[in-house]
Parts: sequence; structure tokens; C-alpha cells
Amino acid sequence: MTEKFQNKLTVNVDLNIYKQEVITSAIHKFTDKCFVSQNKADNVIQVAFSVKSEQSVSLELLVKEFENELIDQQVRYDTEQKFGHIRNLIVQQAFAPIS
Repeated sequence: MTEKFQNKLTVNVDLNIYKQEVITSAIHKFTDKCFVSQNKADNVIQVAFSVKSEQSVSLELLVKEFENELIDQQVRYDTEQKFGHIRNLIVQQAFAPIS
């Protein structure tokens, strides 16, 4: 659900779908275009976007980009949880002393 008020848009993100770390990572991608804040209410994170005065950004387009970024960051998070240990083993082997 999104709410628009003047040059500010609020998006509610369900914590049952996305992890807090994922939401924060997605938000970070938009700090060059907008001022962004987040508040927690029950099992929802309310993300508020305010366009920086020098930027000409469509808030509706911004929401669509944010939704895509949430999905991207969630996939990255899930992949790290499943396969991060393999990467760690590869790095450990790569930097192991040669005998």
C-alpha cells in the first residue's frame, strides 16, 4: 500500500515477506534521489520517500523501482543464507598457506 502526500510518498513493506536488512539495503539505493526514512509499526515497515528539491523524480516510478529493488535484495539475502558458506570455504582455500 502506498500513500502520496504533496512531494512525499509512503510505502508499507511487510516484514513477513522481506527481512529488515533487505529493506534497509533497498532503501540505501535511493538515498541519492530522495530523503528516506523508515518506521516500524507492528509487522510493517513504513518507508517514506521525499524527493530532494534539485531532483525531478516521478514518485510513482520511484515506488516501482523500490519494489524491484526489494525483490533483488531479498534474492541476494536468500542466496547468501543458502550458499555463503561455500564462498567462505573458497576464500579460505584460496588464502591458505602453500605447503
